[in-house]
Amino acid sequence: MLWSKVISFALVSLALAHLQTALQEESFSACPANFTQVGEKCLMVDSMWKTWYEADRNCRSLSAGLVSVENSVQLKLIQDWLPIAAQYTLEFWTSGNSLGSPGKYFWQNTGSSATYLPWATDQPKTDAGDCLTLYANYSMATGEFVIDVHRLRVNNCTLWAKSICEIEPKAYKTLVCLNSSAFYEAQIPV
Repeated sequence: MLWSKVISFALVSLALAHLQTALQEESFSACPANFTQVGEKCLMVDSMWKTWYEADRNCRSLSAGLVSVENSVQLKLIQDWLPIAAQYTLEFWTSGNSLGSPGKYFWQNTGSSATYLPWATDQPKTDAGDCLTLYANYSMATGEFVIDVHRLRVNNCTLWAKSICEIEPKAYKTLVCLNSSAFYEAQIPV
């Protein structure tokens, strides 16, 4: 009888010594490499000049899409981020277009109708094209290069501009595990 208790105790002790136990669980989100979290989106400026079609294909090759601007809060966050990410750049492709529906704009990467359209001065000019860029006017009146805020502008999809790719932040769960000789921290995609 004593022998069976000793063996049971030894087996339980051995199992506990090698068992990894999750002590703490924490969730967070992060952007992929080369993307920056701006509000609830991860954004990346592509500094290469491309047509709208090339820019869209490039973003998709990164499992992302061209940026969409769905409200004034998103626009303000993007406008605050652009001078840091792409100083002195005046124009960027967005996912906005009216391809197939002249005069009616959609966000390509979400498929939703573009209801928030913060137009640049003298826009929209529907005869200028079918794709939307974020465009900023500039001035050198003070002797310095001064860029205005970026607003939407209709442009020909075959012209060249830089672009902004967007992707949702990836959710992760952090587990802290303990065993007999050390503890480990693992970040697991959710």
